[in-house]
Formats: sequence, structure tokens, C-alpha cells
Amino acid sequence: MKPIKQIRSFRRSGRFMLVFSRIFSRHDFQEDFEIPENTPILFAANHRSFFDVIIAWAFFSKSGVNCHCLIRADLFKKPLIGPWLHRNGCIPASKANRSEAEERAITELNSGYAVAIMPEGKLVPAHERPNGVGQGRPGISRIARATGATIVPVAITGSDTVWPLGKAFPIPRFRKPLIKVRFGKPFQVESDDDIKNVETIMTNIKVLLSKM
Repeated sequence: MKPIKQIRSFRRSGRFMLVFSRIFSRHDFQEDFEIPENTPILFAANHRSFFDVIIAWAFFSKSGVNCHCLIRADLFKKPLIGPWLHRNGCIPASKANRSEAEERAITELNSGYAVAIMPEGKLVPAHERPNGVGQGRPGISRIARATGATIVPVAITGSDTVWPLGKAFPIPRFRKPLIKVRFGKPFQVESDDDIKNVETIMTNIKVLLSKM
């Protein structure tokens, strides 16, 4: 995996997120996982809480992984957080700039860098994920097909207990909730049907969640 150009800032941010996340949570991170070689790498994770981003950075810091992360575009316009996202090589993504975001992800993957996406494209409340995940969006399939990227499914649990949907900040608790992160077996999409491919991706994440 080729280090992103913003690797120093990415690693500093990761170390901070690791310390910060421990204020609110305990960690159960998978230590051994398979990272593909000789193909672009596309991480695909579920999304239940704003804390997912914090915990992902904490995990990346601990494991030595680095990547370009697709993040909600409106956050790039906010003071402090916007410049920070730019410094860490994040990619702004929204319905309005969908094509631009996908092209940027494709460029980074073809240049040898890894990219991370949450295919649901939004925070998914519990009632919209009765089987563990919400509806995935086809952009990840278009990116994977355009680059031949290998997809690494990632499952995160516990983050919505730390920072529930609708709350402005994480909630400190006397007994810190346990957050788990697990990686699935890497695979490549096999169909030209983007809807079918994204369903396969979400199924792989769902299977991981069911074992946690």
C-alpha cells in the first residue's frame, strides 16, 4: 500500500483520534487481517455514527493503514474541520459532486493509494438497518469497476452507543462502550451491474456484523 502524500498529517491525526476515542470507548480491533497486494485497495465500511470516522482513524493509526477517505462534502466548508479534512487527503462527496468525487477516488486508486468509503452514503438509523446495514449506493461499484480495485469489507459496532444519531457530541459513560472493528475477506466485483455489486458488498459487511 502506497503512503498517501498527506501521510504525516494522517498519522498525527490518527494518534490523536486513538487517544481521544479512548476517553469515550474501549476498543476491540482486529489485529491480523489480509491486505491485498498488486491491486488498488478499496475499504468499504458500514456507517451508524459520526464516531465511525474517529474510530476508523484510530484503527488506521494503530494498524499502520493509510488511505484517502470519502467524507460528506458539507463538512469541508466548516471552520477548523474543513481545513483539517483537506490536510488529511480526504475527498469531499455529495450528490451534487458525485462524478467529481468518483473521479478523484479513481485517480487516487490508479495512482496506487488506498481509498475508504462508507457505501450507505449517510448515517443509518437503527430502523433503516434491520439486518445490520442500510441500502448501499452504486458509486462504490463504479469506482471498483473503473480501477479493478479489491474491496476489503469493514464492520464497526458500538459507535452509535458512544455517539448516538441526533446528538451533538459523544456521550461520556461510567462504563465505556466496547467498539469492535473487523475486516472481511478481500474480493473483487464480478458483474457489470452496479446495483448487484453494491448488494454483494453490503452483504459481505452484513455477514461480518452478524459474527460480532
